[in-house]
Amino acid sequence: MYDELDKYLLCNFPIDYWYDEGVDIAREIISGFKEYDWKILLEEISKKDVEWKKRIAYCLYNCENPYEWLLLVELLHTEDDELLEISLDSLRSFINKETTEFLINNPAMICKIKKLYYNSGRPTQIILKDLIKKINEYMNVLEVDYMLEI
Repeated sequence: MYDELDKYLLCNFPIDYWYDEGVDIAREIISGFKEYDWKILLEEISKKDVEWKKRIAYCLYNCENPYEWLLLVELLHTEDDELLEISLDSLRSFINKETTEFLINNPAMICKIKKLYYNSGRPTQIILKDLIKKINEYMNVLEVDYMLEI
């Protein structure tokens, strides 16, 4: 299944096609992944170009799948603002103990989020505010005395 996804994400899609149909087809391929496919994907992700990574990040939102979370965390280590934004947007579906701890224990990532926020337009700022709000709400449930701020 990994090879099928890889070939599909390498295709040259018109932008409207990707958002209208392409992402659903990619999600369908991903839904058939076995543990082996996820391990290959995690090993190969660093070799992929930014456009490929943006496409995969856009497809990751199944908070029941720990491999999707691991992949998103890997994608956060980028200098490309659009990939970072897409990955953070997808990460909003994964607000749990691991995500919260990863972010609050990673000052460099918080700095990247703040920098992206202050250098972005309103839509990105809304996404990032919602992410921070969800993390803060989760920390409140955990009774953690700490608040992230933008």
